[in-house]
Amino acid sequence: MQSTAEVGANGATAKSAEEVVRAFVAALERLDLDSAVSLAAPKIRWVNVPWKTATDKARFKKVLEGMFKDAKRFEVQYFDIHERGDGVVYTDRVDIFEGGGLTMHLPVQGEFRVQDGLITEWVDRFSWAKLVADMGRSLPGIVKYRLGR
Repeated sequence: MQSTAEVGANGATAKSAEEVVRAFVAALERLDLDSAVSLAAPKIRWVNVPWKTATDKARFKKVLEGMFKDAKRFEVQYFDIHERGDGVVYTDRVDIFEGGGLTMHLPVQGEFRVQDGLITEWVDRFSWAKLVADMGRSLPGIVKYRLGR
């Protein structure tokens, strides 16, 4: 990993863009949405292809809260994570989600843009067909969860 951390005016070392992204993902893995959202810029743009785009921090938090409402486990397995050197971080990963009766292992390609230690843009691309297939396989568990059994 090539670090692009810089020394700030107060002598403290600022985190590299990759370190910011790793901290963000680690917070999501702990299901600590407040810590994750604290790493988002006020005007964050989140494009979760093929879903709707969030274009500010309040909407971003609301969408995350909806996605993680029933989460029991979230884990990211990286195949690759690297920083381009200009605040852009690419990820090739599998997102593992369990909760609400759903079990999902979703391959994702992500791109994060980081500026001044905050994520300004997050674009994820994944297969809609794979997502629907995982949801279909989880349907009995989802129904059981929703019926409270």
